[in-house]
Amino acid sequence: MAQRLNTVIVVPHSQAKFFKFSFSTRALILTAIGCALVILLSVLAISFTGGAITRRSEVRLLRSQNKQLAAVNERLAKTISEVQAGSTSSRSRRPSWRLPPAWRRRPSRGQPGRPADRFGTGGDYDRVPETPEVLRIQGDWIAGQLAEVEKALAHREQVWAATPSIAPVMGLMTDGFGGRRDPVNGRHAFHRGLDISARRGTPVIAPADGVVVFTGRDGDLGRTIRIAHGLGYNTVYGHLDTISVEPGKEVRRGERIGAVGSSGRSTGPHLHYEVHEGGEAVNPLYYILDAY
Repeated sequence: MAQRLNTVIVVPHSQAKFFKFSFSTRALILTAIGCALVILLSVLAISFTGGAITRRSEVRLLRSQNKQLAAVNERLAKTISEVQAGSTSSRSRRPSWRLPPAWRRRPSRGQPGRPADRFGTGGDYDRVPETPEVLRIQGDWIAGQLAEVEKALAHREQVWAATPSIAPVMGLMTDGFGGRRDPVNGRHAFHRGLDISARRGTPVIAPADGVVVFTGRDGDLGRTIRIAHGLGYNTVYGHLDTISVEPGKEVRRGERIGAVGSSGRSTGPHLHYEVHEGGEAVNPLYYILDAY
């Protein structure tokens, strides 16, 4: 059977001759499919490029916020040391502030032997009482104020020790917190942490003081460690190659807990790192002050 052709004739108004184009139906269909593919690929390229630009701007914003948090922590540490120095020195000298109104005496004018009479100033004045009972009350009040300051300082130190604040491993951040396309099945999914790519065996450290509550295999995360830091903070480390701690062990900030690997559902050596606050996963970038 002869191939069926389609013919298009173009007749210009300014010229006498005309142009004739002949093509088969199959060629027309293939050309239309090719044009559709080109348009689809162009749209996808524009979408991916826009997403990459948005992610870069978010990373720049997070870096700026991390620098601001580092400056705030530095000022906080300086303030704590100044308050500690002041509270220590106050124990060794008599307080210079005025007593509460209930501890003051206002002697009447003209009483013999009083400073108002000797200097002729007259009127009422405030004077620190010197009876043992009032001095004891004054000492108890000062001790209570110092105890409150020490309690506040201890709480700040506890908050600092329990807050994840450093990167658990140094490497290249390959995926962030939030929605993404799953690298294995290509489906849209929510990523609960950061993926930090590094060589297999790279040390993984604890970002804050805490207690190890779980070690072992955990589904897609492979070899996993979970640490409870107190004050509602918990951290998770997945796809490990080796684990250096056991459940119940107390760890300190900067202590090695394992090594980077590719166990579980993974496409290559990297660390999956999560931070949980009050039982909910939060963006770990907000708690990394020394990198990214």
